[in-house]
Amino acid sequence: MKRIAIGTVSVLLVATLVLGVSTAMAGKPQDVIEKSNGFPSGPHFNLNIHGKKADYHCDPTPGGGSVFVCEYGESKIQYVSNKKSSLTKLVVLDPCAVCFDDPPDDNPVKVMLPHKVEVDGAVIPAEGYYVFGRILGKPNNGYSGTVSSIILYPNVVVQACNDDPYNPDRDFGNYTSCDEVPLGLIVGTNLYIAEPERYVRFDSGATKGKGKSKATDITRLFTYTGWAVDERLDVRGPEGEPDGVIDEFDVPEDAINYVPDLDYNSIIDVEEWLLFQADQEPPMAWYFDEEWIFNIADLAVTEQGLVNDGTKLFQIRFYPVATTVFQP
Repeated sequence: MKRIAIGTVSVLLVATLVLGVSTAMAGKPQDVIEKSNGFPSGPHFNLNIHGKKADYHCDPTPGGGSVFVCEYGESKIQYVSNKKSSLTKLVVLDPCAVCFDDPPDDNPVKVMLPHKVEVDGAVIPAEGYYVFGRILGKPNNGYSGTVSSIILYPNVVVQACNDDPYNPDRDFGNYTSCDEVPLGLIVGTNLYIAEPERYVRFDSGATKGKGKSKATDITRLFTYTGWAVDERLDVRGPEGEPDGVIDEFDVPEDAINYVPDLDYNSIIDVEEWLLFQADQEPPMAWYFDEEWIFNIADLAVTEQGLVNDGTKLFQIRFYPVATTVFQP
């Protein structure tokens, strides 16, 4: 297990699920072969990211599989996954970026990924996804000739929360954020090891002639390495009150009497405290190493930054692990 530092975190606490229409998904688990365009064959969900001019009037109606970001500059896409939801299709909750001159709202683009998928009438866990991306569309870049590009950054966790099994009247399965959930999680410093992914359209070095660019695997941008901690471990800060940070103030003074001193320095530090909590039943801390990012909690919201430089269309495909088998 890697040693990590625990830093400032946010206590995350609900909006109502907005249902929309998405591409249906069905099919038995099968062998998958990468085709000439780089995308695997097999059941998947599509997310189309359209680059539009700053004066574009974006329709905020949820649903479908398309979102809209500015043709030039920075944008953000939030993804949400709820393990308790009955949703089995990808749903766009908010298709419009905030970068437009007249945005319908001030919320970032938001997409809901289903934790479960339907296969031959049966609903099964997706077990995470393999994620592939590909730059498409005609070149239209006024800043750098005919070459268009887009950079995608690793997802970071912005909210994470667990359902309360002792509150059966709460409709947790319909939640798409943690804003009103009393039992949340504190997410520690994220150790994202993935590097940003850059796609270039009509770059003679990457694409011969004017052929289409190939899709590549960007699953690593959707993985998480680090701690998730039950908020009840945040008991005090420098001023005595919980402060949203798991640090030495949260480690009990008598912990040395019952927590293993792994480095034999007669001090129980934060990492030793969290490792101890991870071994309890039930656990109150969880360590993840390159895990599918939405497995860290019952409901997790992540945010992915992107920088667009003239790209008209970027397509992301999500292939459920449960229905996707790559041939050796």
